[in-house]
Amino acid sequence: MTAFNGYPVSIFFAVLFHSLIIGFVLYFERAETEVLDVIRPPVVKAILVNENPQARNEQVEQQREIQRVQDQRATERRQEQERQQQQAEAAAQAEQRRVQEQKRLQAEQKQQEESKQQETAAQQAAERKQQEDRQREEQRRLEEQQRQQELAAQQKAAESQREDQARLDAESSERAETEAEMVMAYTAIIHDLVQRQWSRPPSARNGMVVVLRIRLAPTGDIVGNVEVVRSSGDYAFDRAAETAVLKVNRFSELQGMPPRMFERNFRSLLLTFRPEDLLN
Repeated sequence: MTAFNGYPVSIFFAVLFHSLIIGFVLYFERAETEVLDVIRPPVVKAILVNENPQARNEQVEQQREIQRVQDQRATERRQEQERQQQQAEAAAQAEQRRVQEQKRLQAEQKQQEESKQQETAAQQAAERKQQEDRQREEQRRLEEQQRQQELAAQQKAAESQREDQARLDAESSERAETEAEMVMAYTAIIHDLVQRQWSRPPSARNGMVVVLRIRLAPTGDIVGNVEVVRSSGDYAFDRAAETAVLKVNRFSELQGMPPRMFERNFRSLLLTFRPEDLLN
């Protein structure tokens, strides 16, 4: 015991025992390594930590705080999303209201324009009607004035026509009288000429009448045959009348007669013969 300067024997044996164990372990480990080098079991490292309740509480509190912050952020994001969605919905609703309001304003404006157009059309129609009434009234006044003027002109023309007609009638009457006198004078000449050439036949009796038609030219010449218009019933009497006319041959006294008088009275002339005289 004194050789180890007072160290206990137990320490010596303990050191020896540990040396042997270490040597054995090293030997066994080297041998095992050489034999089983292919298969190596997984190494699990474990750390033994002595737990401190206060530290663990702080860690749990930190985790809770982190979770709370995350939840708060998630809530804020969700609220932000909801707020943005609400803003979008509000904007859409505002846009819809704006469009509806714009449509309403456009409808009101269109209605006002239509109402204004209707009022303008009604006013224009009223003005046209007034103008047409004025024009009709003016036309009626002009027509009435024209009618009065025409009536006055007609009255004046009628008076003038009556005056002219009276004058013409007077002139015509005067001409007719003159023409009748001239016709009678020319007829008397024709009667006298024919009477000079007529010889009454023995068979003539009172009451016998023959009417002859002779056609004359303006020169007084007899044109064509003498036509018996009405026979007396006695051939000798009718023939004697025709012979008397043909003997005259030309009534030259008619050459100075006015053409209109000739055409009206002597172009075709009827002569009436009776036994006692010769009349037209």
